Amino acid sequence: MATRKRTTKPTKGGSSGFANPRHERSQEEQHDDAMRFLRREYYNAVLSLAQEVNNLVKDEGMDESDAIHQVVDGSYWVIYTHANFQVLMCSDHHDAYMEDFGDVPTEGRDGLNWAALAYAAMARDVSERIGAGDLEEAPRHRAARRGPVREARRLGMHSRRRR
Repeated sequence: MATRKRTTKPTKGGSSGFANPRHERSQEEQHDDAMRFLRREYYNAVLSLAQEVNNLVKDEGMDESDAIHQVVDGSYWVIYTHANFQVLMCSDHHDAYMEDFGDVPTEGRDGLNWAALAYAAMARDVSERIGAGDLEEAPRHRAARRGPVREARRLGMHSRRRR
């Protein structure tokens, strides 16, 4: 069997064979960019939920704490376990459940009730955002208009598929 001659040059990439165009950035910088992106996405969602609560209170006369419970409890961020982790990573109130109830909820999957932890953190974030006011004319960050994939590409965290 004849050996084949290599037709392409070897690259400086990882296992994919493609070079990293941002190879000069450290892992810490890449981590910081990823966390900024996740926090921005999370806090845009907090703003949106706070606006929804505000509308329920104003338009339907619902009690604010009931509206917060309804909106946060039914949100993507509390329903899905993978989103629970993002809430706990990004929220400034990741320990809200322990502050309110004193102990970790242990009835859920893997011994922890991740949804209860995420609910407490997000409910506190939404409540705090409502207390800050300016919900009706709250400015949207430019990144929110770009969409998460486009913003991730801008930060070098998402690559286009090559054909």
